[in-house]
Amino acid sequence: MNAITANELISGAVVYLYENGDFGVDLQQAKLFGAEEQTDLAAFMAKAALNIRLVSLEAIDVEVSETGTVWANRLREQIRADGPTVGGFARQSLEGADHVSL
Repeated sequence: MNAITANELISGAVVYLYENGDFGVDLQQAKLFGAEEQTDLAAFMAKAALNIRLVSLEAIDVEVSETGTVWANRLREQIRADGPTVGGFARQSLEGADHVSL
């Protein structure tokens, strides 16, 4: 399965395409594309590429556990989904961002 992810340019937050076509920060709410939906995936990627607030747009490999939890297959994507690996820092959010995290 795949999910579409990007970074939101203003806040720097990692975002995922949701079922309703919006982008948000929760991987668990991401729209998932199965093997038979690769044409749909390409169409959604093309549409999202037109959004000037999104950078680093890509489709990532994900799996769904028996309990319904979505998790990324690559460590890089797991870190992007969960936030910083060092203590004391919260995951970047979309609300109230007046700068881009570096």
